[in-house]
Amino acid sequence: MTAPTPPGEPPSIEQHARALRPLVPTFAADVAERIQTDIPAYAGQSDGRRRDIISHAVEQACHRFLDTLDGLPHRDRGVDELFQAMGRAEASDSGDLAAMHAALRLAATATWDRMRRANVEPPLSDQARGQLADGIFGYIEHLIEQAEKGFAAGRRAIRNDRGQARARLADQLLTGRRRNQLDTVDPEVWTPPEWVVVVVSEPDDERIIDVASLALTHLVVRHDQRVVVIADADLASEVTDVFAAAGKPVAVSWPVGPSVIPSAYRWARRALDLVRRGVIPAQPLVQCREHRTQIWLHAEPALRQRMCQDMLKPLLAETPNSREILSQTLLVWLETRDSAPAIAAHLGVHAQTVRYRWKRINELFGDDLHDPEFIVQITMLLKASVPLWQAGDQSDFERFRDEESA
Repeated sequence: MTAPTPPGEPPSIEQHARALRPLVPTFAADVAERIQTDIPAYAGQSDGRRRDIISHAVEQACHRFLDTLDGLPHRDRGVDELFQAMGRAEASDSGDLAAMHAALRLAATATWDRMRRANVEPPLSDQARGQLADGIFGYIEHLIEQAEKGFAAGRRAIRNDRGQARARLADQLLTGRRRNQLDTVDPEVWTPPEWVVVVVSEPDDERIIDVASLALTHLVVRHDQRVVVIADADLASEVTDVFAAAGKPVAVSWPVGPSVIPSAYRWARRALDLVRRGVIPAQPLVQCREHRTQIWLHAEPALRQRMCQDMLKPLLAETPNSREILSQTLLVWLETRDSAPAIAAHLGVHAQTVRYRWKRINELFGDDLHDPEFIVQITMLLKASVPLWQAGDQSDFERFRDEESA
């Protein structure tokens, strides 16, 4: 027990705090009214749920503040947790703490004004009055810190929830499970742009790509250790810059409508595969648009292999050197239909050398070279196969030898 104040002396801070305690409900109601009147974000009915929430928060904060002054033991009122929860709610509702900052500072001013003018006898000394004011405004700063702590936690939770939703959506779009349901996508998760690109990285075993920063704006997911990004076509460069900074090669599809995302994903993966096989030159950024023919021609590897065995058998039977020079010469002729001198200039050989090669090509393929359908097929077949052979792929020749042996 604190000794009573001697006659003629002003009450201590502790005694004044106890004397103010019965007035807290009235303070809280008045402060809640001021907040709803002066802070538009918290406006509402005087008998509504919002008024009750504000009054409760103010009342609990006042009691907790007086707890710090009256020197008596008190139970934990959970005020810090209450204001953290309010901060989390602001993260979901308004997206910032501007209104709460304004409300708390208004509450500090209004509470001090009510406590200062409270009819409590005997009155506080000027020194104690200053201590009380400092305590009120200091405690409000503490409550602001708690609200900010809750707000930060709320934003993290929203980002995590939204990030997980975006990753699920990315997976559904890439696999085609969401192709025709884009109108049901939550705008908070993703607003489908008119044109998108799909960016696919080489395997990222070390997880050095800053997926979190990419996921703030784009749809990002990991597939088979690859980072896959679905981005607005207009923002493609900001995505590829992230990979370039990390030193990770990527392939970028050409712009497509959102419903074609599964195909764009397939094209980009195939482009990276063709880089590994030497068909497309190695480079940090593979623009699929520049390699559409090869991506198309290698869409069915098994079909290319079978056609190679059926249509290029005479060429496969040649010696490696003969096969190389004859395939190159035939492909240039099929693509250009130029004269021997022009083809020779293209290949860097003598025109007579081209004539000799052409004689041998006619011996191998004969009348087939006058069949338009054969010409179309062998042109596509050589365009797909010659880069593989030049890159050192021997599988066509090994398969030919195996079938001949069988």
